[in-house]
Amino acid sequence: MDVNRSIWARLRLELRVIGIAPPVTALAATLGGAILVIVMHATGAGADQLNLAAGAVLAGFAPLGTAVAASSIVGRDSGAELVMTTTVYRQVLFLRVGLVVAPAALVTLADAVVFRSLNAWPAGQGTGGYVLVWAPPMLWLVALAMLIAIGLRSPAAASGLIAGVWLAQYLMARDILDNTVLRTQFMFMGVAAKVPAHEWTVNRIALPAVGVVAVIAAGLLLGRPERFVGSDAA
Repeated sequence: MDVNRSIWARLRLELRVIGIAPPVTALAATLGGAILVIVMHATGAGADQLNLAAGAVLAGFAPLGTAVAASSIVGRDSGAELVMTTTVYRQVLFLRVGLVVAPAALVTLADAVVFRSLNAWPAGQGTGGYVLVWAPPMLWLVALAMLIAIGLRSPAAASGLIAGVWLAQYLMARDILDNTVLRTQFMFMGVAAKVPAHEWTVNRIALPAVGVVAVIAAGLLLGRPERFVGSDAA
């Protein structure tokens, strides 16, 4: 009982440190997107429009909102000097990021279930799409956001760069898909159009693989919390 009480006390403390802005940012895109798809369905939007909108919310908007929220947490921490001598700083930051990413992931999964029940579903996706449509892009973009924010010590710069990557993928989709290497890192694979099964599989493996490498790199940087003390980065 005391252990459970201690865990909940720690989680409440970390949520207070995080503040309201990161969770709202992470959830706004996926909840707003869900409302948009529901309204489109209720007003008689065509099947192709619904499928495209659902895919955009799951594979695009939800990962972007979550990544921006993550970068705002790990970019700079004015309290780094308070924990560097008493605990491993990377554990503190990863816990805070997890407290934002986990609810966003659960809400995105709920979105997927609702979209499928409304027949608003990316073309060619089966039940595996409940997770595979959004989870690999979310892990990939969040991990890159963390790495950039930590490396630059600037959440604003990280948010801008991540938004730029997201926009470039959207605007240059055809060029990316035509490149053998770049298409393995394409967030929107299978959302706008059907792709061969083997290309989908490679993409869904490659995205989280790169994400894991980025998380490891971020963890190595976080092993030196003194980098964040006294930083004037914004």
